[in-house]
Amino acid sequence: QLARDQFTTNVYSAFGQLAYDLTDTIEASLALRYDLEDRKVQNQVPVDATTQYINTCDATAPPGTGGAYINPGLCATGNIPNQSKDFDALEPKFSGTWDATDNVTAYGTWGVGFKSGGFNNSGSAVTINNFINNPLLGPGAPFEGDFDPVLLGGCASLTSCDDTYKKETSSTFEVGVKTEWLDNRLRAEAAVYWVNVDDMQFFEFFVGSFGLLRVVENIDKVKIQGQEFSLHFDATDWLTVYAGANFLTSEIKKNNVRPDSVGNDSPYTPDYTWSAGAQVQYPVSGSYDFVGSVDLAGVGETWFHVIQNEPRPTVFTLAIPTLGPGNASVAKRDAYSLVNLRAGISGDRWSLVGFLRNALGEEYLNEVIPAPEFGGSFISPGTERRLGVEATLKF
Repeated sequence: QLARDQFTTNVYSAFGQLAYDLTDTIEASLALRYDLEDRKVQNQVPVDATTQYINTCDATAPPGTGGAYINPGLCATGNIPNQSKDFDALEPKFSGTWDATDNVTAYGTWGVGFKSGGFNNSGSAVTINNFINNPLLGPGAPFEGDFDPVLLGGCASLTSCDDTYKKETSSTFEVGVKTEWLDNRLRAEAAVYWVNVDDMQFFEFFVGSFGLLRVVENIDKVKIQGQEFSLHFDATDWLTVYAGANFLTSEIKKNNVRPDSVGNDSPYTPDYTWSAGAQVQYPVSGSYDFVGSVDLAGVGETWFHVIQNEPRPTVFTLAIPTLGPGNASVAKRDAYSLVNLRAGISGDRWSLVGFLRNALGEEYLNEVIPAPEFGGSFISPGTERRLGVEATLKF
């Protein structure tokens, strides 16, 4: 196979927290965490095995040309050295709370987040250069000079993937308020937050004659801002209603991997999410309750890749030059909303509940996995309308 590696990871961490009451109504706290991950990778693809029909070292070779290394990373020297690297971070978090009244608490937090770096499959960078960058943008290629390329080792490239990806760090500041009313039966919360992410990790998928390759790349700088609200109301002893919403804006500020994506939204960041519903647990006898719920949820438009409205050359152009660049704008997922219902009887030892998921039969996608240079996307359809019964017996 194209890539086969042995990955080893050792994880170490330490954590501590200190809280102090400045006054009867104000508390300050400091938390400190240290994470260290020791990661290693070792190539497992045999160096003496060769291809039969594909020249992994030269994608422009005539079809049916073999005799090359299976892993393109071996092409230069016939060897892929083992790699080892430590990724660590010190993650402080400061927070403060103020009990303004018996019913209102204001708070603020600032903290640093961390996600370890690591290794892609050995030879990933060479594979992408040999089969994507060079054939599409190199000398004599169909799109030579048509795009503003990144210079990677003297090679015009659409993406500058590396076999090693960096650690991701984030700085988050949040302020908000929590309130309680009607003897704690009504609870309302609101918050606003800002997140600056350095080297955000992002999964890329590349498809070509070599097969399917998944790699992790880093987006240099991303800014996210959001507001969230929630409401929880115990209307009666048997009825609870709730609602919540989160509104987001995001922007890629710097991306050396794909510079033409600067200004686009952060991938996997919907414009908004919301939920609302009601839950019932009504006694119908001394031993049994009627239980039911109505749950509504919505998700705004979502991009799943850093390339959004930008045209991209595709590998199909190599065979049919008149196809032109691909249109990545169609890979955005539309907003959707769902309705889920549950109803049944519940006792101390057993329950019988019917459910109807996606009651309105909404057609939507769980996930979209774009492969811009392939000119398409892999999609995961959402759950269709589903009717069922759940039975529970407690021993």
